[in-house]
Amino acid sequence: MSLMQIPRKIEYALRAMIHLADRPDGVARGIEIARVEHIPKYYLEKVIRDLMRQGLVRARRGPGGGYQLGRPANTISFKDIIEAVEGPISLNLCVEGGVSCSLQPACRMFRVWDEGQRVLIDVFSRTMLSEVASRSPRFAVTSPSTPSEPVSATAKA
Repeated sequence: MSLMQIPRKIEYALRAMIHLADRPDGVARGIEIARVEHIPKYYLEKVIRDLMRQGLVRARRGPGGGYQLGRPANTISFKDIIEAVEGPISLNLCVEGGVSCSLQPACRMFRVWDEGQRVLIDVFSRTMLSEVASRSPRFAVTSPSTPSEPVSATAKA
């Protein structure tokens, strides 16, 4: 069975942007982002280039250099990030502007696709990078010795 899922490129872009938003000094080296976020370095470089083209990330040269957000995290939505790496969001071809469907206007599914598209765009537009970056991870790894006490997912064994 195939799944309807977000492409890996979008997931990597979101993880990299959250990582940058979490940095107190605002700068992170590519190798650090790749290691911490489990993103292949060559793939991260492609994603970062796309984000830079849209002004969401900028490179900082010299000692202490790396990547940083191109705008404040509270002005960057998930929609901005997704569209920077994949282009316009479209749930189905028939809801893309300008694409005609031979089944229209008789298609009984169009209303569902259209509503799904609106809801998806709304959620991604309202979800700001700063909101997600400021939250702790939803899950916590528990230590085998003390199952009731959560341990940070980044804690070393």
